[in-house]
Amino acid sequence: MSAITKADRPGRRRLLRAALAMVAVDLLLVGFYLAWAVVSLPPPVPDRARPAGVVFFDAFGPVEGLGTTSLARVEHAAALFHAGKAGRLICVGGRRGGRDQPGAALMAAAIERRGVPAARVQHDAESFDTIGNWRSALALLPPAARTDPLLISSPLHLLRIRHITHDVGTPAPTASVAAEIQQRGALGIWLRVHREWVAWTAQALLPADLHRRWIRRWRDVWDASSPAHRADLAPSEGI
Repeated sequence: MSAITKADRPGRRRLLRAALAMVAVDLLLVGFYLAWAVVSLPPPVPDRARPAGVVFFDAFGPVEGLGTTSLARVEHAAALFHAGKAGRLICVGGRRGGRDQPGAALMAAAIERRGVPAARVQHDAESFDTIGNWRSALALLPPAARTDPLLISSPLHLLRIRHITHDVGTPAPTASVAAEIQQRGALGIWLRVHREWVAWTAQALLPADLHRRWIRRWRDVWDASSPAHRADLAPSEGI
């Protein structure tokens, strides 16, 4: 038994070194991704006004039916409107099975409660993934605004949005990358980056129809299994 244990030690050390190397590579790639966001995204407040801004839904939650990230996008969008940076706001996303109202409708209502006239706010009712969000936005945007709308979302999400829009639109991140890291913490930002990587990979590898079915199923399962989302179901209906 002792001879077997001694012989097995080099194998264990090799496995440990391989695991540490994988962790190091992963952390290095996360660092590169964050650096890409820092150098490629403009400040949260754009330098000039645009005819419209597109506000991307993230998740449901207990406050006004919206999660923390969705609320941050609502607050930022309303602030940009009041600062004269966006002439109108288009909310997209959040269509879920079993919900009467999509997340986009909840965001639009929350934006109106922050003093934005209802005539300046629109929302879609069908999109549930970022690709569909952008298609819905193009259908709702006035023709003059389609070439350069503000894209209002979280900084890491905006990297993928810009890829989907083929660099059409100007990002208006809810916060700087540094502020996002400080708010989410090391683990939170690591999880967020990996969530984006999964979305990038699925979009790149899956056929369009299969991708849409996978996303729809994943969204419904996530809503059904998340404690925050389950707690939100009763108070949020009808908001």
